[in-house]
Amino acid sequence: MNIRKLLAPATLLAICFQFAALDASAQQTSVSATLIFASSQGESIDPALKAYEGNLKRLFKYSSYKLQGRSNANLSIPGKSTISLGSGHRVELNAQPSDGSKVRLSVKWSDSRRMLLNTTFNQDRGKPLILGGPSAPSQNGNLILVLLPK
Repeated sequence: MNIRKLLAPATLLAICFQFAALDASAQQTSVSATLIFASSQGESIDPALKAYEGNLKRLFKYSSYKLQGRSNANLSIPGKSTISLGSGHRVELNAQPSDGSKVRLSVKWSDSRRMLLNTTFNQDRGKPLILGGPSAPSQNGNLILVLLPK
């Protein structure tokens, strides 16, 4: 009889820990960052960018898109992470709680010399955010950053 009195609270406590673990895992996000070089020289799109081809052609008037760098980060919410995309480009992310299936991210994109973009957005998980970046006059084109929260 004494064992039953001890098992009931222990079982209830175990169930509470399971719900807490489920809630903690729901407060995570992963973000994929893709750096693209766009230009009007040539008529090609990097095969690695096919998933974004329609959006890129609709938003920008370039004829060539080349993958420059790609990486991912896993973040707790709230939490921070930095993604390095090569050639001195890095993206600092700060995730905050948001409503429903959205992710609220503060984004600081910089190269080795300067801040290129500093913004905050609420984005649906699974939908890419495509950000036009600085021109690259020496290469006759522009940089584009694609962020995909999951």
